[in-house]
Amino acid sequence: MRVGKKYKSFFKNLAILFCSLVFLTACSIPQVSAEERMFVDLSLSFLGKYELSNSTTLKHQSVEKLSSLTYQVPGYGTSTDSRIRFYGLSDTAKTESPAKFYTLNFTLDPSESIPLKDITIDGLTILKDKQDQPLLENQVYPESIAFSPRHSVFISTENLENVNTPPLIAEYDLITGQLKNTVPLSPFYFPQFNESEQTQGVEPKFGFKGLTISPDGFSPDGRDPFRLFTVTEKPLIQDRDPENSTKLRLLHYVIADRASFLVSETLYLLDETSQRLVDIAAAKGGILLSLEQSKDTGKIYQLFTGDATDTSRMVSLQGDLIKVQPVRKKLLLDLQDLGISLQQLNGMTLGSRLPDGNQSLVLMGEDDYHKTQVLFFSFKQS
Repeated sequence: MRVGKKYKSFFKNLAILFCSLVFLTACSIPQVSAEERMFVDLSLSFLGKYELSNSTTLKHQSVEKLSSLTYQVPGYGTSTDSRIRFYGLSDTAKTESPAKFYTLNFTLDPSESIPLKDITIDGLTILKDKQDQPLLENQVYPESIAFSPRHSVFISTENLENVNTPPLIAEYDLITGQLKNTVPLSPFYFPQFNESEQTQGVEPKFGFKGLTISPDGFSPDGRDPFRLFTVTEKPLIQDRDPENSTKLRLLHYVIADRASFLVSETLYLLDETSQRLVDIAAAKGGILLSLEQSKDTGKIYQLFTGDATDTSRMVSLQGDLIKVQPVRKKLLLDLQDLGISLQQLNGMTLGSRLPDGNQSLVLMGEDDYHKTQVLFFSFKQS
């Protein structure tokens, strides 16, 4: 009798467990794809554009073309007013023209359908070496700029044909423009030649075009380490395949008070329809965006680097890289879908907060008439 009662109790409990499993299965849990786990839910809304006239002047001097743009995060740097301040990098290679960046102020009007009302230029800062001598654009050719929390900007430069200057990522004082530090680069990026043919390194005029600093590491005194990201505009000479040239290298640095070091280098694949990478932008929460030029338009991607293979010890990335996981990309916005045509895109940066609390995203490029256009977006994270 006792054995029979035990069996009855066992089968009763087993039946309850089975019914519970059936009930839980009926209340299905939403399935989350691998891509959804990797990428944050982001959206971009176009708010309008502003034309920066070529006739804009500063103290009766004509403002030259801009190659890159960066936003001064409030509370860092030297600004004590409430204006929305950006820095734009001059893009010319005139003989004996000093390399420089401009200070720009953006005026927003929340009551207007297009909130970007005006862009004015406050001043310029000439870049100098450690001996306080001006650097010439036809020697260093600056390409990208990123604002840092320690009263400085980081600027990447390209190496030029027939000029013995290697590619460089350097830190300059925000007020004086004087060189402060340089970021270490692997020998893989420095040009090497076999007689007159280049066999390794950055191709002339196509160095580090994308440059951004993550706001997550910003501290009031600028002494806390922060992360810097940069990527080559086109493949290194030793990374090119005969069929295509889509293999770029994305570098992740930690910039500390006394030293800077490379955390990782990963493979970034350009879209097959893209001619070049234009820029990258880092947002809070580890979010990283990229902008690629595609004919007369562009595409913005969200990036995921979490499972990407470290390629920092690979001399060449030619051939089939079966064991190399590249940076994962998710298309966020195709400018063509908005009917926006720009002959050349020059830069992208996260900007100020909008009245609704969303972050702004600013793109800069040139139209068919070589006029600088500034595109303004609302950047939302769900």
